[in-house]
Amino acid sequence: MSRENPFAKLDLASISADKAPTKPGYGMTGAAKTVVRSIEDLAENSKKLMEGEVIVELDPRLLDVSFVADRLSDDDEEYQELKQAIKDAGQTTPILVRTNPKDAQRYMVVFGHRRLKVARELGIPVKAVVKKLDDIASAIAQGQENSARSNLSFIERAYFAQNLLASGMTKDVIRSSLAIDEAMLSKMLGVVEVVPASVMKALGASKKIGRDKWLSLRQILLAPALLKVATEYAGDAEFLKLEEDSRFDNLHGYLTRYKNKSAAKKPKSSSSSNEWTSTDSSLSFTMNARSKKVAIELANAEAKPFSEWLSSRMDRLYDEYRQSKT
Repeated sequence: MSRENPFAKLDLASISADKAPTKPGYGMTGAAKTVVRSIEDLAENSKKLMEGEVIVELDPRLLDVSFVADRLSDDDEEYQELKQAIKDAGQTTPILVRTNPKDAQRYMVVFGHRRLKVARELGIPVKAVVKKLDDIASAIAQGQENSARSNLSFIERAYFAQNLLASGMTKDVIRSSLAIDEAMLSKMLGVVEVVPASVMKALGASKKIGRDKWLSLRQILLAPALLKVATEYAGDAEFLKLEEDSRFDNLHGYLTRYKNKSAAKKPKSSSSSNEWTSTDSSLSFTMNARSKKVAIELANAEAKPFSEWLSSRMDRLYDEYRQSKT
């Protein structure tokens, strides 16, 4: 069963523009030749991809996820609200899919993964628009739709950027997809290159955590010792029992305290010790030597008289020591 989308027909090429962006620092060039002027433009571009197209109902079992992941978690309150809304009123907004490049009998999701997941869980067909898109156009459409909806956190956008880069996309395409400038992309990649994947997965989407906090965590994890501590702490079962929204602050706070506590400890100087006891056990000698300081301790019955005897002969003993060196 299918029906005509009520919007006017508009060509895919309309998502590309040769006009300069209105926001400073957002200039973009490259193979994609796509420029976005504002978040409103992104929303409009995503809508235009769907307008004028036939909406079809597909078996969710025939759909595969996008070739590039953009979410770290989706079982949050927002997802549950979406699921309930679709359960009550049906799927009002179609997803965008393309023919799977590796299997012409299947489809690959461009955007709408959560709506697909809901359809699978409810056991209903998923409403979709099928578009002929290559990898670059698909990546840009996926990123722009997420940017327009503003439902991806900073770390998810960074995670998406990293996955695009790993899939062979150029940085120009990535900036176009996320509507960001070169400086922001550099910050995003800087975070995901330092924060281990296991830690990112444990922290999840971290919806309330912005760029500055992630940059702060990155700075902490540049220390190998703290990186190891963070990996172990984030993998602990007790940590994973925490609500996802509180995990980042919990980890960041723990690492900060650990760092400060370690810095407060005075480094111990390397030292060596020697011990000697006389044959009659009336005198024992202990020497603790450090780089520029040696502590000698005499004990037992002969300790005091021997120390006086030793002190009275220090000049002669030191002269013997000097002569032995020459």
